[in-house]
Amino acid sequence: MRTLLLLAVAAPLAAAPVPKDFQRPVNYHPMAVGDKREFASPTNPDAVTQVREVTAVAVVDGAKHYTQVLTGGQTSVLKAEKGVVYMAEQNGQKMDPPYKVVAPDMKEGDTWECKDPTGMTRTVGKAEKITVPAGTFTAVPVTIRSVRPGGGSDVVSWYADGVGLVRQDTGGQPTLLLKAATDGKEK
Repeated sequence: MRTLLLLAVAAPLAAAPVPKDFQRPVNYHPMAVGDKREFASPTNPDAVTQVREVTAVAVVDGAKHYTQVLTGGQTSVLKAEKGVVYMAEQNGQKMDPPYKVVAPDMKEGDTWECKDPTGMTRTVGKAEKITVPAGTFTAVPVTIRSVRPGGGSDVVSWYADGVGLVRQDTGGQPTLLLKAATDGKEK
């Protein structure tokens, strides 16, 4: 009798709806082996001009490290720790310390310095709707500015939750537009 009573109480609990105030963590930089993002240029939105694909995942000192290969053989190693994504290595050059790329709790007005060779700051803008060949996304712009004289043009990267980078502008001109996104499998 007790078993039946327990089952009668437990069954409805297992099927309870998700609370309205429940929110999954924001993920501005999804990374699993096989994640592939194809980008087009604004001058030729039908052609793929850059591919970024996660080829390996390893746990180092308790943090996940993702190897991302770009068209032309460039590589990046990104470190994810508590949802914050850091650039740990680019084309064999280790970033010491790794610098923050995106964070799940970033909000408009947040600014941080990147202690990398270019001496950059990153500033978060207001989320907005961005339309690219892959569709329309609500994306958060992050402006990357070199703090060194002659450091180059500003780069603005728009990140959409669950997708990652959807658009990138350099010097005020669009340079990368997301054309297709293929999700890999978490190991």
